[in-house]
Amino acid sequence: MQYLRRFLPYFMLSGALAAFLYLYHVVAGGLLWPGYSHLMEPISNLTAAGAPDRDFLLLITNAYSAFALFFSLLFFAFYAYNYGKLVFLGALCLLILETISLAYGFFPEDLPGAVATFNGKMHIIVTMLIVPFTIISPLLLGLGFRKFEIWKKFAGYSVITSVLIVIFGSLSAIFYIGNLPFFGLVERLNIGSLQLWLTIFSLKIYKTV
Repeated sequence: MQYLRRFLPYFMLSGALAAFLYLYHVVAGGLLWPGYSHLMEPISNLTAAGAPDRDFLLLITNAYSAFALFFSLLFFAFYAYNYGKLVFLGALCLLILETISLAYGFFPEDLPGAVATFNGKMHIIVTMLIVPFTIISPLLLGLGFRKFEIWKKFAGYSVITSVLIVIFGSLSAIFYIGNLPFFGLVERLNIGSLQLWLTIFSLKIYKTV
């Protein structure tokens, strides 16, 4: 335990590393798949059942999930209780979010036009479970951090991130249901908002503690 506490600030960089791995899997997946469109197609197509480079990209996304879960677990266990009830609840929601996201590795999406499978249906259910925690986590953390001067700028940014996720998430649902063009772009704005927030959160903790 003493060893863990000594290197704990460095371990908190795992959040930024997780976000980098997520970005890497998106960029690499697009480069490896000729004809794949970042503007039109969802990110989950890259690791869908039958995707050409699924096995390789799944290794990266699993590593992302592991580092993101590690980060959220450490913050919840060692830091959250120092900042009051709202931050504690926000950290708990973040931990739940990253725990549920591990299920993506077991339930790949069905590619467009493919026969619907149990795994594909579970992929949708997992996404539906994740959505509220994606919104609530930065919101509660932002509201809780407002009480601390050193965290005030990040607190405001966290609340803005939550609002952006609501906006882009709603647009993503509209574009998906309506089969509208540029769904991929809207989805990336939504997921990118969360990943950027995770990166800044990770770096902020590293510099603060």
